[in-house]
Amino acid sequence: MTALAFPKTKKYGKIDTSGLAFPKTKRKKERQNHGKSILQQEKECYITGYMGENLHQHHIFFGSGQREISEKMGFWVYLRHDWHEAEYGVHGRDGHELDLRLKRVCQRKFEATHSREEFMALIGRNYLD
Repeated sequence: MTALAFPKTKKYGKIDTSGLAFPKTKRKKERQNHGKSILQQEKECYITGYMGENLHQHHIFFGSGQREISEKMGFWVYLRHDWHEAEYGVHGRDGHELDLRLKRVCQRKFEATHSREEFMALIGRNYLD
């Protein structure tokens, strides 16, 4: 039995799609250039001040296109892994209060130099009242 010889083609993952009517192309997700955080100057955990490894960038406003707004406007902070994803972290089961506290702090900081109407136009919700 002889092996069929196929020309070298682009591969999508581990599946060769070159013979398909509409071959898949592998596209890299465009990386956003994060603006500077409006809440932090140094790369340290916003909660604990930890400056070591494994810091995650937390977008304070996320979902429904707000992650991109957070990146552009600097609505993000560095958090230690546990404060980001553990049960008590902002994305954890018990992290709702921490999440709201970060949203309020961020809104106050933004409104120090901008109006509430500008914040509402960006985020669509007021976290201070």
